[in-house]
Amino acid sequence: LGLANEPIPLWWTTDFILASPVGTPTEDEKWIVGEFNCSCVGISKCLAAYCKPDTPEACYTDISPDDLAAANAYGTIMGRKALGILDPVDTSTLTRVAKDDLGLSPQPKSPSYKGALAQIYVRCQPFGGSDKSSNGHRYDSIPFANGMIGAGMSCQLIHYVHDEHDKFFEVCSKFDFIIVRCNPGQIKADGGSQEKFDDGMRMMRKMGIQVWPSPDVMEFMGAKD
Repeated sequence: LGLANEPIPLWWTTDFILASPVGTPTEDEKWIVGEFNCSCVGISKCLAAYCKPDTPEACYTDISPDDLAAANAYGTIMGRKALGILDPVDTSTLTRVAKDDLGLSPQPKSPSYKGALAQIYVRCQPFGGSDKSSNGHRYDSIPFANGMIGAGMSCQLIHYVHDEHDKFFEVCSKFDFIIVRCNPGQIKADGGSQEKFDDGMRMMRKMGIQVWPSPDVMEFMGAKD
């Protein structure tokens, strides 16, 4: 269908057509898909709640208890599927720098907020910089992330690669907060621009995303460079 990059609908139907001749044993029947439909497909169990000339006051409470229970079950399934799509944030477009996430707690299934911890790996320096563990993460990233996870939020570990600047901030725009753990001077040492990175984080702030610490806070509260 050419929709590989599009999200699947949460509620859709398929019409099957019996393609076998009359009299074919049930176990040998062949069915083919006639059509898909995801254009505002209704939940038939709720039909009692829509108005018609003879029921102009139809409402939610007109749905029978049994039908309402079935409809709510469908809603629960959709909620679970939606959560599976939305959590975690898709970071697959970014280069995976770290070898593993040793020590990282499991992400919550229903996070109150979704966050990221941004790091920088200096490709021209031993170990990726003087603050890195052997797997490529900053040595204290795991406790930071686990603290967020323990508070009911998700916290995914990502790396800023200056060659992927636009993709990085496109992904960042999908988070509720970003913890910046890029040691001063390391973005420049890797060949990137600290100013460009800071402007990207300022844009996140304008979008209402929390950035801890923000570039301006680092500038006015003091930083090592």
